[in-house]
Amino acid sequence: MAKVLRLHEYKGVDGIKLDDIEVSEPGEGEVRIKVAAFSLNYGDFELFENKYVFSMELPARFGDECSGVIDAVGAGVTDHKVGDRVSTLPWMNEGFGVNGEFAIVPARFVAHNPDNLSLEQACSVWVAYMTAYYAMFDISNIKAGDWVLITAASSSSGLAAMEICKMVGAKTIATSRSHKNDEFLLEAGFDHVIAQSDGEIAPTILEITKNEGVNVVYDPLGGPLIRDYSYALAQNPQIIIYGNMDPTPTVLPEIVLTQKRAFIRSYSVYQYIYDKEARERGIKFCHDGLKSGELSAYFETSFSMENFKDAYEHQKVSTNRRGKILISTK
Repeated sequence: MAKVLRLHEYKGVDGIKLDDIEVSEPGEGEVRIKVAAFSLNYGDFELFENKYVFSMELPARFGDECSGVIDAVGAGVTDHKVGDRVSTLPWMNEGFGVNGEFAIVPARFVAHNPDNLSLEQACSVWVAYMTAYYAMFDISNIKAGDWVLITAASSSSGLAAMEICKMVGAKTIATSRSHKNDEFLLEAGFDHVIAQSDGEIAPTILEITKNEGVNVVYDPLGGPLIRDYSYALAQNPQIIIYGNMDPTPTVLPEIVLTQKRAFIRSYSVYQYIYDKEARERGIKFCHDGLKSGELSAYFETSFSMENFKDAYEHQKVSTNRRGKILISTK
């Protein structure tokens, strides 16, 4: 038997129970992972309310981001073996789910961990960096000298996008709810930090960029913030909306966006992860960057499985985020 989190009712975190279930065997093309840690994502909250991009037959396991050691492989698996230290990639995990002491996953959505990362560190990177990778290169094609505005910058995805920008010489502006994270964000590598609590951010962006404006916006919030930063866009900017962290409806400032000739993309990593070439390209980029140290592994804190409700509450209400929130199976 093994302990796993399962959703029994679509009523938020209160619909989750810590269950004991039989450890099953991987099928063809699958691997089984002895999970060391799994991470939380904002999309979980929509899933728990049956508002996500897929539904599940309840009770159901959930989660797509874990790290551990392979302890069984199914028929036809040739690129992974028992004993490999691996992490799972972002994928639509309906029917599977990794949040527990073991996980069975299609082998194509498993990546080998860089040797320089602990299992907890490796658990915090793949969703954030794969998401940022396609946004920065496949959509935006960022280059040296570009100004990139990254909202909710202390999130794991915001930090990942910043480090990718640094690799090509793009300049980054972070936004955060308050000044609490200023020092952390600057030390992490952002060129400038703006606190939304100070009021309108567009004048500050224009001052920073010497009226050039920002070329790319990487925005998991949406909501009313877009009306503010739209006045600080460069010509022909790329606005990448993902995550839906702000429940307030996003109202587009159509006239301003038209004047700027803005390209707005509603984005998800799922748009790329099922393409074999794109997936392998993203894995190689992230693995090489993590191994070289150009990319980091940020996680804020770790909870026990028994305290999973505290972990989700922290995920939901924390205003001083500095990377992923993990749950350890130890």
